[in-house]
Amino acid sequence: MKQTFLKTILLAFAVFTVTLLCAGDIDKAFKYLKTGDYPNARKFLNEVIAEQPENTGACYGLAKYFFAKDNPAYHIDSANYYIKIAAKKVPLNPDDKETKKLLNLEVRDYTITTLQKDINYEAYSIVETQNTVEAYQYFLDNFSEKGLLYKAENTRNQLAYIRAKGDGGYAAMLDFIQKYPNADQIKEAKDIYEKRLYDQTTADHSYQSYKNYLDNYPNGEYAAEAKKNYEEKLLEHYNKLHDLAAYAEFEKKYPDHPAFKTVQDSIYAITTRPGTVGAYKLFIRNNSHNYHIKEAWEHLYLLYTASAKENVYKEFAEEFPDFPDKQRIANDIDFSQKQLKPFERDGKWGYAYQPTKDSLVIQILPEYEEAYDFNGGLAAVRVKPCTEKCIYFYINKSNQRAIEADFNFAGDFKNGYAVVGIGNCEDESACKYGIIDTRGKYVVAPYYDVIEEESEGFYLVAKGEKFGFINSRGDVVVSLKYSDGLSFKQGVAAVAIDDNWFFIDKEGRQLFINRFQDVSSFSDSLCAVTLDGENWGYVDMSGNFVIQPIYESAEDFEGGFAVVSKKEKDPKNKSLFISQRYKIDRTGKVLEKLTAPKPAPKTNNRRTKK
Repeated sequence: MKQTFLKTILLAFAVFTVTLLCAGDIDKAFKYLKTGDYPNARKFLNEVIAEQPENTGACYGLAKYFFAKDNPAYHIDSANYYIKIAAKKVPLNPDDKETKKLLNLEVRDYTITTLQKDINYEAYSIVETQNTVEAYQYFLDNFSEKGLLYKAENTRNQLAYIRAKGDGGYAAMLDFIQKYPNADQIKEAKDIYEKRLYDQTTADHSYQSYKNYLDNYPNGEYAAEAKKNYEEKLLEHYNKLHDLAAYAEFEKKYPDHPAFKTVQDSIYAITTRPGTVGAYKLFIRNNSHNYHIKEAWEHLYLLYTASAKENVYKEFAEEFPDFPDKQRIANDIDFSQKQLKPFERDGKWGYAYQPTKDSLVIQILPEYEEAYDFNGGLAAVRVKPCTEKCIYFYINKSNQRAIEADFNFAGDFKNGYAVVGIGNCEDESACKYGIIDTRGKYVVAPYYDVIEEESEGFYLVAKGEKFGFINSRGDVVVSLKYSDGLSFKQGVAAVAIDDNWFFIDKEGRQLFINRFQDVSSFSDSLCAVTLDGENWGYVDMSGNFVIQPIYESAEDFEGGFAVVSKKEKDPKNKSLFISQRYKIDRTGKVLEKLTAPKPAPKTNNRRTKK
């Protein structure tokens, strides 16, 4: 026990001795600080710090040492380091022995806080000259003056924001947002970040880039715009491909796309573009889910049964057991068995059929001012007298109005289509012609001044003084650039530019260089033409005369024969001339001299306007 007590006494003596030494060193240090003897001041201050690293007096002295401008060792960061240690003891305890010693050295709360403030201001003035984000951040990390910290933070944020804006990338702005969430510029920074992110992610404006934005930033500020552009670009991509495989892929992958129906429209349009039975069959087989399916069935039925014959309706029913309106087929079969023909009684027209040779059954009572033959199961009729315009409509064989619309010209149905006119069709300049199907739907709007009946799949049309050809869908297949024209016969059509007639194929290509003053149409591979408007002969499809132009008139060949006329002297009166008619073969050989000669007009099969 005596030994323990002795150790305690020795330890206390040692502490007392160190304290006395430290006090002496501090006194000397402060003395040297006052006289500007900085090397000795540092020597004694370091001795104290070596023993007591957080000694308030020594730390304050070193802060003054490093903050002295005339000290070659001036160092603001070191001054700040030590003053922060000294400031930890503020407020000083007035009852503490060490505090009393510090007061003797003129070190108290005020001097410590004042020195710290001066060091902070000095440091801030240095930072201001550097004026960088890093300098202000260093000040914020290491200094403590509240007013300056607030100012440094604002300035740092402003500089960092300017830097992020100047960088131009969204990553730089995101870095600013994450580092400085309380910056005054944060709202504007977020707006810029969102815009940059969107613009840079979708820089190539492809549908893939918009999809990438949506996948990675579903809640992004520009998600709605990205979705809109994605949908547009996606559709644009598939529209550029514009083939059935691409649209089928789209239809399968993107059922929720707003243009889904538009794509189904394209599938329908592409598949059925030929307008044939086969095209509609293909569509129905492959696209039962397409919303055009009902329309496709209707077109298929009308095309397939365009002849309105009994056997055709039966064939359709057998080939297409899934047709949704079987009763319609049964009704049409019943009507097709009745070969109705117009008949007149007391100035009115009706329809009847003959079940036997000696009997006549009236199916539709005579009630019409005009009545035309049934073609394709429909017939054009007129009820009211013509005033300025005639008004026609179409009926079926049960005398029901088949098409609601009225027309001022109503042509016969052929292959499921009919030419109709709107306006005063007695006046060529006051009527516009179009084409309808058997539902009365316009497939070609009433736009043209002339539409001839369909021939070999084409319609001769005119707009103004220019003629050309369209198909049943209204597509212009031969440009309207001719001054006149005739319908296609045997794959060839005659057209004119000014007074020169020549021949084209269905691609609009001229067949041969020969041009004529007037022409007919090809029949039996020969065509009547004239070079001078007076003498007619026949050319083949190479444009060569196979029968020389020696005739006053020349009719079309039919069955290998044609009727021509020559101007000859009257055998009864040699001073007079007659038009003698002959029947010739394809070589021009006269087979028969026809009796009852009569003048033959120089006509051909030229178009007569509706």
